[in-house]
Amino acid sequence: MKFRNPTNLPISIIAVALVTLSLSQFSYASEIKPGDKQPMPNIRWLDTEEQTHHLKDTQGKPRLLHFWAAWCFPCRKELPDMLEWKKNNPDILIIPLSLDERMAQSKYFIKKYQLSMSALLVDKNDSDSLDIPALPFTIFVSADGTYSGNFYGIAPWGNEEFGKKIRQHFKLD
Repeated sequence: MKFRNPTNLPISIIAVALVTLSLSQFSYASEIKPGDKQPMPNIRWLDTEEQTHHLKDTQGKPRLLHFWAAWCFPCRKELPDMLEWKKNNPDILIIPLSLDERMAQSKYFIKKYQLSMSALLVDKNDSDSLDIPALPFTIFVSADGTYSGNFYGIAPWGNEEFGKKIRQHFKLD
């Protein structure tokens, strides 16, 4: 079936309009939704050396599991701000986990956008079990390994009040 363009506008203009509309509809994360305090599954991820890491190995401090992907337009906007927030809050471990199919996609994205982070590729079976509703998506894991909350959408990492909410959520302030 051949695509019919009823507007007679160039396809590139239609594509830009659709992307702009989808980004404008994507809201900033407004609130941290509380979790059920159940133990988190021991999810796995690979690093660039193909070493497997487990969530249980990061016990002892609050964690944010931040899910993103190279194809996620909102992630391009959000990741630099999240990395800056991470530098200023070292008592909270942020683990940026890519949902890309291949490590090469994540590595290319990180290099292209000059992000100061390692490529970490979440295990496909584990990400499926978490039922991630949209990207970007962040899961709050307490120091003892329980699910304490989440937020989805572009987080306002540069907003001081939002940063305070995260710290208060983990009872760090």
